[in-house]
Formats: sequence, C-alpha cells, structure tokens
Amino acid sequence: MSDSAKENLLFKNIFHSSVEGILVIDENGIIIKANPAGEQMFGYSSQELIHEDVENLIPSRFKNNHHSHRANYNSKPKARRMGHDLDLWGLKKDGTQFQLEISLSPTEIDNKKVVIAFIIDVTERMAAKHALIVSESRMAEAQQIAHVGNWYWNLQTNERSWSNEFYRIYGLEPGDVRLNKDTLSSFIHPDDRENTLKIVAIAIENQTDYQYEKTIIRPDGSLRYVLTKGKIVSDANSNTKEMYGTIQDITKQKKAEEQLKDSEENLRNYTIELKEKVTERTTELNAIVQKLTKLNVNLNNQIHVTKEAEKKALSSKQLLDNVSHNFPKGFIAVVDSKLRIVFIEGEEVVALGFENLVENKTVLGDVVGVSDEIKKITREKIIKTLKGEHLSYEIEFRENHYLINTTPLYNENNTIEQVLLVYNNITLQKKTEFEMFNTLKKEQELSELKSRFISMASHEFRTPLSAILSSAILIEKQNGVGKEAKRINYVSKIRSNVKNLVVILNDFLSLSKLQEGKIIAQPVLFDLVAFTKSLLEELEDIKKKGQTIWLQSENSIIEAFLDLKLFKHIIYNLVSNAIKYSEENKEIIIKIKRNNEHVNIEIIDQGIGIPIEDQSNIFQRFYRANNASNIQGTGLGLNIVKQYTELMGGTITFKSELKEGATFYIEFPLDTKKNE
Repeated sequence: MSDSAKENLLFKNIFHSSVEGILVIDENGIIIKANPAGEQMFGYSSQELIHEDVENLIPSRFKNNHHSHRANYNSKPKARRMGHDLDLWGLKKDGTQFQLEISLSPTEIDNKKVVIAFIIDVTERMAAKHALIVSESRMAEAQQIAHVGNWYWNLQTNERSWSNEFYRIYGLEPGDVRLNKDTLSSFIHPDDRENTLKIVAIAIENQTDYQYEKTIIRPDGSLRYVLTKGKIVSDANSNTKEMYGTIQDITKQKKAEEQLKDSEENLRNYTIELKEKVTERTTELNAIVQKLTKLNVNLNNQIHVTKEAEKKALSSKQLLDNVSHNFPKGFIAVVDSKLRIVFIEGEEVVALGFENLVENKTVLGDVVGVSDEIKKITREKIIKTLKGEHLSYEIEFRENHYLINTTPLYNENNTIEQVLLVYNNITLQKKTEFEMFNTLKKEQELSELKSRFISMASHEFRTPLSAILSSAILIEKQNGVGKEAKRINYVSKIRSNVKNLVVILNDFLSLSKLQEGKIIAQPVLFDLVAFTKSLLEELEDIKKKGQTIWLQSENSIIEAFLDLKLFKHIIYNLVSNAIKYSEENKEIIIKIKRNNEHVNIEIIDQGIGIPIEDQSNIFQRFYRANNASNIQGTGLGLNIVKQYTELMGGTITFKSELKEGATFYIEFPLDTKKNE
C-alpha cells in the first residue's frame, strides 16, 4: 500500500471513528458526506443523509433565517465555531429536537467549494448547566435564609466579587454599582474603619485567617452588626494570591444580647425592688400587728397580700428557668470568679452529659470529656470577661461547631462576680461555608483545565498542519527533472508531521477510552528484555545527532506476564520523551533488573530536567512544565503512562534536577503464570 493510500485510510478511519458528527455540504446546501456519528445523531440510517438538503435538519422556526445565513457564510467563508453563545437546535428524523454546537470549516474537494460541519450534541451539557444554576439558586436561597454572604478578592489583580446576600446585608440590590472596590470601606462605620483595615492588612502580611465584628452603615443610614471571616490563599512560592470569606448579619443576635442585658438589669432591679418591698411590707406588718392588738383587725387579709407577692416572685423565677432550659441549638452557662459552674441549661445539655455539673459544683478544669485546649481557651475568655470585656469566639467540640458569646454579670455593688456564656450550635452554617468553598474550587479547576486544553490543542494541531501545507505547496513547485530529492524530502516532512498528528489523536483517543473504562489489560507471557531491544530499534529514526541509547540488563531473559500494547506505549513514550528533551550527543540509559517477584525499569536521560515547582503536577492531564512550553507536546503522555502502568498493577515514580536530566522508575509484578 502506498503512503498516500495509507494516509487516505488514516483520515477515513478518523472520519468514521469520530465521536463528533461530521457533515460535508456543498454550496447548494446538499449533504454529500456524513460520518456514522452524524447519522446516528440525527436518527438516520447509513448513507440515508447523502443528497439530503441540510435545511431538513433544522427545526421549522429557524428555517426562514438559515438560508440567508448560509448565503452570507458562502460569500465570506472562514473557520468558525457556532453555538457556544447561541441557541442552536437540530431536528432528528423522528421530529424530535436537540441542542447542539457547530464548528464550520470551508475547504475544497475535487475543486469544488464545500463546508465541513463538526456537530456536537450538547443536550447533556445544557442539562448539567441547568442543574448547576438550580444548585447555585438553592445556595443563594440558603445564604439569604441564614443571612450569610460570601466574598472573593484577587490580591494580584484587585478584582473583587460579592454574593447576592452580601449586597442585601449592605442594604443594596444585587449588582448595585454603589458597592465596588473603591467604595467598600466607606460602608464601614467610622469607629470601626481603621481597625478593620488594620486587621485585613495584618492577615495579608502574615498569611493568617481572621475573624472580627464590625458595624456597617447602609445607604438609608441604618446600622447593621456583621461578623466577618477571611481566609488567605497562597501560591506555590508562599506569595499571598487571593482571599475569600463570609459575612454574617448578627444584628438580631446583638440586639438579643442587648435585650438580655436589659432583662438582666430589669431582673436585678426587680430583685432590689422586691427586697425593698419586703422590708417595707415587714414594717407594715409590724404596724398592723400592733394595730390588730389595739383594734382587733382581721389578720387574714394581710397574710393574703403577702402570699400574692411571693407568688409573683416565684412566677418570674419559673419563667427564667423555662427560657434557659429550652434554649435552642446550644445552651447557656454561668461561671463565677472561681471558675465554678453555677448555672447551665439548654437543649443540648443532656446530650453533652453536662446535666450534673451544677449539682456537683464542678470547676471548669474538672469537666469530663472536654479537651485541655478547649478548657484553656474558655478559661482565658472567662478571665477577660471578668475584667469587663464582651467576647465572641468559635470552638469545635464533638464534631460540632459552636459560636460562644460571653457577657460579664454585675452584682448590686456594680462589681463583676459572674460570667454568662451563650453557646450557639453553628454546625450547619459551617457545612454550608465548606460546600460553598468546594463548589468555587471545582469551578476554578474546571475552567483552568478547559483553558489548558484549548491552548494545547490549538498549538499542537496548528504546527504539524502548517508544516504539511507548506510542504505540499513546495512539492507542487518541484515538478522538474532532477528535483526528486527535494520532493522526497518534502514528502518525508509531510509523513513525519502526519505521524505527529496521529500521536496526538491517539493520545486523545487513549484518554477518552481510559475515562470511559474501555481499556482493560490483556496480559501475555513474553521476554521483556528482547521486546524492549526491538522497541529501541524502532526509536533509532527519531534520535537526535550524536544521541546514544544503552540497554543494560543483568538477565538476558526476563519473562513477564503483561499487556504488550500497554507496555510498548509506556516504554515508547518515556524513551521518546528522553530523546525529545535531551540535546544532541547525550546518552539515554534503560536499566532492567529482576527483583524477587518484580521487575524494575529505569529510564535515565541527561535532558532539561523538571523544575521542582512542576514535579507534583507532572502526571496531571494537559500539564506541561514551564521549561517545556516551547517543545512540542500535548501534556497527556505521562498521564496516560501512569494510568497504563496502574492498569497492569505497576507503579511509576521519578526524580529530576533542573538541567541535569530525569530518571523514571517503573515497577511491575513479575507474574509468570502461563495461560491464565
């Protein structure tokens, strides 16, 4: 078979095996060629689409405009992609419609202008996009219910973004231009503004997370209390890269605390008033007794009045006990100056095993089941509160997160003798924050992967295609006698670049099959040393000038039970990489050693090496080291090699120093069982 026939067979196989639909359409809109994927996509049998008008594949609501669109395109044809930002639909033979994306590429076949349409069914992608929108909507609803907004700040570009609930907390409609990077600090109350900016600056400088409370002023002049949390993200060089965090409207909580303080003050005043009334009543009773002695007045009426006052006092105490006992999602505790727990009530007290702490007169340091670290933090906060500070902090206890607020309690002499601790269980809020962070991270990773793929694919396909085109043009000009050598040279270049395209396409096909689980190792028994020798002979043609490849093995024969195709791909890829990334006149060494029930293979080169900052990502899809960006490659080879190695039960590692070369270590189980 001639090289031209082989190439035609290759492109024919690509055309028929492509998972994208491919239609070839002439200037009149008639389909002259369709691959199996295209026929299946539109619900037609083999060859049934040939000679069909392309208008028959378009829903009726789009047909009126399509003819003029096609005429405009034929007048100025160029390669373009359609559907990414448009609402494009296709019509199947059975009448059903589906969303699609189309890439158009004009060309000539037999001196006739045609358009090649590459078609992708995006029904599943649009469904996933809709599901993501629903998920984001639910997340926004959850934020609105919890009054928690989130924010993001790129410290390198100064780009900032805020969630819809963030805007609402600031008294704005989502997207209101009055909130931007220049006006953000103006919303902070003047009393808190300097401290807020200082806290953020210190966090950025020290690369530490932070949390603090501040007061903001809405456009309508109202004040809101908010709890702000921030997290620092650094790059591989420990440079501060970005920040993200949450903001929670705690105005109700603050007002509740103020009301609680007012209630405590009212209760204290009532107690004093009651004490004064009791004293007054006692005096009155003494006077009444004296009057009764003289005037024989009925004592029973005065006794009744006294009992009513006692009932009133008892009723107030019962109300306070009920509120404390049923405190939702947490509990309330009171600790005296000696760190004794004198009061504890709430919904979670029994579940935490704290119901007997008051009865046993337990000191904070003796509470069972609480870590020393939590005890230390709580002790420090109580001591500060006994000095008059109001504090708010978080702890993690028994897989739950609690927000604790401390308040000093004063006696009748206005001296602090106790501390009130209010424990709020915020576990659900924490989980929501974590899920938001993971969603954002996955979205960023997907965007980065997509950008890498587009950049790599456009570059790697453009280079060999340009070489093929230029060589073909030069062949046309070398028709004279005596120019056979030049023609052979250009044909060789075309053949070499076609091989490069085949390697790239094979990488894509291998990656697709691996993701779909279609590649299964099919081991056979073979001589690993002899097979490697024959493989290295195939690589002689691609060596650079002066390069030498040495094969070293302590055993002349090593029988292995592995998949021949997968093993060949692994060795071919690693050795071809060693050739590609090494200069001329360099040595490449392949060492094979049998070790008990394993065989170890080392591939050593003296090439450019892998920078240390890239080594942790070198096996990822589409990843290429910084020093290899100008060398042809897809970034898929090592990812496929790793997956193939693991499919056969093996492992692959490496070590490398910049400009010193790299050594890849492969280990396979030496299973010599035959015919299994």
